[in-house]
Amino acid sequence: MKPPDSLWLSNGALITPAGLRRGALGIRDGRLVEIRRQVPRHANAVNVRGRYIAPGLIDLHIWGDPKHVATHEARSGTTSFLITIGPEPPELLVNHLVRLEGQQEDRGARCLGIHLEGPFLNPLRAGALASRWLRPPTSPELRQLVRHASDQLKLVTIAPEIPRGVESIRWFARHRVVVSLGHSDANAAVTKRAIKAGARSVTHVFNGMRPLHHRDPGLLGEVLTDDRLMAMVILDGIHVDPVAFQLLLRCKGPRGIVLVTDSVRHKALPATRGTGQAGARPKAGRGAFYTGRGILAGSRLTMIRAVRNAVVFGKISLLDAVHMASFNPARLLGLGRDLGSLEVGKRADLVVFDKQFRVVMTLVDGKIVYQRGQ
Repeated sequence: MKPPDSLWLSNGALITPAGLRRGALGIRDGRLVEIRRQVPRHANAVNVRGRYIAPGLIDLHIWGDPKHVATHEARSGTTSFLITIGPEPPELLVNHLVRLEGQQEDRGARCLGIHLEGPFLNPLRAGALASRWLRPPTSPELRQLVRHASDQLKLVTIAPEIPRGVESIRWFARHRVVVSLGHSDANAAVTKRAIKAGARSVTHVFNGMRPLHHRDPGLLGEVLTDDRLMAMVILDGIHVDPVAFQLLLRCKGPRGIVLVTDSVRHKALPATRGTGQAGARPKAGRGAFYTGRGILAGSRLTMIRAVRNAVVFGKISLLDAVHMASFNPARLLGLGRDLGSLEVGKRADLVVFDKQFRVVMTLVDGKIVYQRGQ
């Protein structure tokens, strides 16, 4: 059966850049074409019954098989994501990147590409990552990564203090790969050099870095005070305490924070590879995932839960919380003109949810990829 040329979502509470408004949203050919008070007569419409209509949520940090992630995360409002790869031996890393290129799923959230969290990190701050595969960057490996995965490699986390760390940041930025700082013991001076070289964000702020010290503020001090860096945060209440999130909000404001999950969706992954973290599957417990030594190895968070926690922990508006989960990640990747907000002309990636933050419907490119109860 041929699908209708257009679809309307009616009677919604639309979360727009200008604020919350009641109305209807028109979709055609995968794009938002109109926002108005009422749907046109005889239109093909879905009544969302006063529930919120928001731009689809974008997760820049999630582990697992892309196809499984695509179908699983659509249920919780995620419409786009980066799949994360951890440190691996040089001979396996490029093959892994190339292999992921063909693993796209057209029935759920969209995989935007790859977030490479390692191998260019500091072993002192490895956390649950496999420290035996951490190494300084070399020119041949950098060239190989970009040559074989330039279309898929969107984000790379680097510790700037390792040998050739700042140089590699400059190199990736020149090749249009977004650089985030993380798993780092960098001091403030090195962090400043990294920002000047092109670093744009910090990976899971507060985690994987030295704590703030009043005489040695380090990477954390820089991200809290430098508006050029966006801060990704895992807001599950375990990785970051609500009070720390309130501090982050006061320093960065809602426009400087990106909500991520760092969640582990390891179903269908080979047991010997796991998530790439410590070379084996992490174990669930106490609201998150941990290694056998009790080190945090990922969350059990979803993006819609992160939005809810931002509202509750930070005492902020729903508009600001959604902005941190949609437009901010899109802007960080350079996709703000196409994704991340309810504006005419943008992709019709949408999530409909109720006041209890239960996802009712998720749309990707104007197609319903999840509907509760079906």
